Amino acid sequence: MRQALQRWLDGQGLLGIAAGVFGVVTILSLLLVVGGYLLVTP
Repeated sequence: MRQALQRWLDGQGLLGIAAGVFGVVTILSLLLVVGGYLLVTP
């Protein structure tokens, strides 16, 4: 598992890492917003 991750990071480079982190942060924030909205709405 760790070796596969290392190979992926080496292949993607800095741009791929930044895109992955940005994607994860975006999805988490969307989930928080939608989840909070669903909790608040009756």
